[in-house]
Amino acid sequence: MRVFAALFRVEFKKALLGNPWFWGAVGLGSILALFSAAQNLVVFQNTLELAQRYWNQSDALYSAVSCFAFWMPTRPYEFAPGIFIMVWPLLAAAPYAWSWCSERSSGVLAQAYARVIRLAYYAAKALAGFVAGALAIVLPLILNLVVCACFAPAAPVWVSDLLYVGVDGAAPLSSLFYNNPLAFCLVWALVAGVVAGLWATAVGALSMVVRNFLETFVVSYLLLHVLAFVGSQVQMLPLVQSQWELAHSALPTLDVFSVVGVRSDLDAGPALIIVVASLLLFSLMVPSLLLRRDVL
Repeated sequence: MRVFAALFRVEFKKALLGNPWFWGAVGLGSILALFSAAQNLVVFQNTLELAQRYWNQSDALYSAVSCFAFWMPTRPYEFAPGIFIMVWPLLAAAPYAWSWCSERSSGVLAQAYARVIRLAYYAAKALAGFVAGALAIVLPLILNLVVCACFAPAAPVWVSDLLYVGVDGAAPLSSLFYNNPLAFCLVWALVAGVVAGLWATAVGALSMVVRNFLETFVVSYLLLHVLAFVGSQVQMLPLVQSQWELAHSALPTLDVFSVVGVRSDLDAGPALIIVVASLLLFSLMVPSLLLRRDVL
């Protein structure tokens, strides 16, 4: 355990401190977060002006302009959150999923394997990649919420304003959103961080098979687009459209991009569970099968 703790401290420092890939991913995500907040600032000002003009009530439409209603994951249909949803796999994998391939090609990996247990070394590296990938997504989400709270009130969100908020009863944890929106934001940020971290470890595990991170990085991202396209085509099949149960089965969950945004679909909850379970299984199985091979 001491060896693993020492290895993780080293990998954690390499993954976060002084790592330009990590800070570049956080920076790009933060730019999108700030742009989204700036867009919603305009919406907030216009909505308040409209409320004062027609309703003459200080609390009119306050629920619809709550800072929680402006949070990026609850507005996936807007420009900046939409881009964030499309690029989050890149932001999560870029910080440290490349480390195994890089250290293997430089010879560092072979030297490390000669001194410590391979499983412990990879586990520390995978955990550091998980943390880096998770933070690359969570930090922009928190920044966006904080900036929105600087101009919009932290007012409770009313179910009656469902049309303006976009989180209906079919969305995962929707009851928590309308009863305790701050807790919802914290829990959802944690969920998004777990998904992003597992994606980073899955890409790192895949690079052990391909042995070229750039190819792994590109192919894995393109694969998500292919899966999303196949899922959308399956939903349009007449057989699926004629059966409500099949239309909301696991088939439409092939769209992995949308799991960091709040989806108001009946299959959103199962989709999230399937994605997390699949990434976790892949991240554990592939390394366990390949770590016995010679790394030279």
